[in-house]
Amino acid sequence: MTNGITQHYLATVDHRSTGEAIRKAVDSPLLSTGYGGAFLNRPLFLEHAQQEGLGRDLSALFRLLTTLPDRVADGDLGRYCELVGMTRSQTDAVRRTAGADPVPLGRADLYHDGDGFRLLEFNLSSALGGFENAEINRALLDVPAVADFTQRERLRYADTLGEIVRVMLDSARAPWWGDRPFVAIVDTPGSFAGLEGRLGFMARLLADHGVDAVACHTGQLKEEGGRLFADGRPVDIVYRFFIIEDLLEEQGEIDLIDPILRCHEAGGVTVFAPLDTEMYGNKRALALLGEEQVRATLSDGDRELVDRFVPWTRRLRRGQVEVAGDHVDLESYCLDNQASLVLKPSLLHGGAGVATGWSMSPAQWREALDDAFRSPFVVQRRVAPAPEPFPDRGETASQVLNWGVFMAGDHYAGSVVRGVGDPDVSVVSMGAGARVGCCFHREDESGAV
Repeated sequence: MTNGITQHYLATVDHRSTGEAIRKAVDSPLLSTGYGGAFLNRPLFLEHAQQEGLGRDLSALFRLLTTLPDRVADGDLGRYCELVGMTRSQTDAVRRTAGADPVPLGRADLYHDGDGFRLLEFNLSSALGGFENAEINRALLDVPAVADFTQRERLRYADTLGEIVRVMLDSARAPWWGDRPFVAIVDTPGSFAGLEGRLGFMARLLADHGVDAVACHTGQLKEEGGRLFADGRPVDIVYRFFIIEDLLEEQGEIDLIDPILRCHEAGGVTVFAPLDTEMYGNKRALALLGEEQVRATLSDGDRELVDRFVPWTRRLRRGQVEVAGDHVDLESYCLDNQASLVLKPSLLHGGAGVATGWSMSPAQWREALDDAFRSPFVVQRRVAPAPEPFPDRGETASQVLNWGVFMAGDHYAGSVVRGVGDPDVSVVSMGAGARVGCCFHREDESGAV
């Protein structure tokens, strides 16, 4: 997706000296805590129309996803949660935190296939990796060539964390006791061990947004009189970094999370974001949008959005499924079209459990398919990302990119971009050796000055 801004950057910037300057600019303890020192050697760019279009599409898709319980389960959250593969304990947590209006916050993972962006998944939650991406933008603006280019091109960047804070404060139900809200950024003990530094970094960044915060795990919170306490202070908002899969019985986290849910129900604290967000961000929710009985209820505009933006995705289950207007046996279709399909667990994150047909032998694919039929999975048509050029040290390498685009409220709220050199990689992720970059976008429709 080499747009006009990117072409101008590639043609006018001295990549040898600028690449070295970028490497030095991002070599900081704070960014290393978040990303481990693996960074792309240039920024990414969105034209104004692309940035505005992504905001519109994600906002419209969010609205559409939140109508699914009414469309497929007559508004019964229990039935809907069962359809998307949630367990009884997960459904209970959804019911206990669900508000009248779903919180509009998420990060979409997208590929650009050369013609447009295609959605891989839509993570609707507060537990979103990449929240600190604007710190990369700020570091790159210390590089003179980047700063000059962004000024000439009238480029800016979105402060993702600032947008998250705005949504968080707008959605808070419980009033805070002091002049500034006190937020506990909470994960489970097992996950917190690896994220403590990063969540502590987040707590420090929140101070610049008028919020006092501490990072902790569920076992460090104390419940007293219908309120939660962290570091001896009453908590106003629990910023939730624990996720719906932590509420599986075998994870052993339910007893530690239950006091948080009790205090939320009693009005003593606000859980942000409520767990109902995850039933809309579930991969099976995307699959439901493509099913015939749901499509029949959509407006022409909503069908156009789904067809253009969401690759063919279906719940993995035995029986017939619609493909390009025909009805075929899903298992046979998966076996016959292995190279163009990917299997994804409905609720896991970070690429866990994903099986890509193009990277497996027929026997491995058959085994993965058999296993997936026994669990809540979806099957999705492969999106092949178009590579982008990254000149460096006299040579040009190609990278395929996963665009992590944030939505906050009803608009675009920044991007964190991950890139790898292997176009056939199963998942473009940090675990696969991806490097991370930031994105600038043009603030209006005018060209460079």
